Amino acid sequence: MKIKFLLFLGPLFIFSCGGASSEKAESGNILENLTLMVDTVMIDSKGALFELIRGPHTSSVSEDGKYLYLFNSRTHQIQQINLDKLSWEKDFDFEVEGPNGISDMVLKTQTLGDGTFLITAFNRLGVFSQDGTKLKDLSISSLPLQTDLQELEYSMVLSKDQNQLFSLPGVRFQGPRTFAKIDLQTYEIENFPIKEMDWIFELKVGTANQVVFQEYMYLHETNNQILALSPSTSAFYRYDLKKDSLTYHSFVHVLSPVANDSKPRTIVETDQEYQEEMRKYFMGMYFGPLIWQEDKQVYLRFGRKSNEIDESWQSTSSQVFMYAYNRDFNLIGEAELPKEIKYPRDFFFKDGKLWSYVNVEDELGFAVVEFKF
Repeated sequence: MKIKFLLFLGPLFIFSCGGASSEKAESGNILENLTLMVDTVMIDSKGALFELIRGPHTSSVSEDGKYLYLFNSRTHQIQQINLDKLSWEKDFDFEVEGPNGISDMVLKTQTLGDGTFLITAFNRLGVFSQDGTKLKDLSISSLPLQTDLQELEYSMVLSKDQNQLFSLPGVRFQGPRTFAKIDLQTYEIENFPIKEMDWIFELKVGTANQVVFQEYMYLHETNNQILALSPSTSAFYRYDLKKDSLTYHSFVHVLSPVANDSKPRTIVETDQEYQEEMRKYFMGMYFGPLIWQEDKQVYLRFGRKSNEIDESWQSTSSQVFMYAYNRDFNLIGEAELPKEIKYPRDFFFKDGKLWSYVNVEDELGFAVVEFKF
């Protein structure tokens, strides 16, 4: 089924702030006459069993967009799906325990493009071959590091050349985090403050004795850039791998808030108060990661503001926004998408089109969206 939408948006003047000073971005809005065409495709499982409860958020896509490597935590397999043929092809089996064990608490898997996978688990990180052999142990506990930094394994990202690790060390519930770079050849650590994001960790709710919820940050790699992001703000830090530089970026939006403006009460007395604070917080703005789109030479990002949420605080109806940034991370486009468009889930780009995961009667499918602007 194909659906086509045409958006006509008024002209915008959009600004971006990079580093310490605010500078005007390109005048105008490249998403001013955005059109979208949506199609839905289904994957032929050929009898293979997929785990779809959490979607493919622990999975990855090959750089050429041909294969989805879907992680199945029930069977401890990575399942290769051909996105050109829309069909399952084969499974790669992994052990849970032992010298080649990946553990039963896998957080993320990533294809490295050379027939190997980077598998991140709780307090573990390793490179594995397709036959399940551990080729490199990159767990923090296995590296000869001399540091007092705590939780150095938090949100680890490996550089493409496998020579550097990045993470956000700190102490959970007890203050801000920093940006750490680990040289895997010398085992030296450089640690940088990210003070413009310190306020993120004040967004927490709990009792007088225990914090129950705290907003988080995470690292995301795209186009040789390591981004330090949080769902609660459009701002972020960017580490440029080629320039070896860390820069803070913040923005001015015309159509949507730039951050979640709900500031929850830090201490509540009852469960009812806790539920109410969480409900208000998750009704606020939420921002996803930036993804480089090679054919248009822009970074695209989506945000949402919930209209309704369910009992588990998951958004069931929301306003969805799309943002475009140029190579220098200036905001050059902003649009509110039609209400028929759901917030993209576990999305990636293939052949210039956005693929967003959908579960259709417990079958693996994707909404394929073509943007024209």
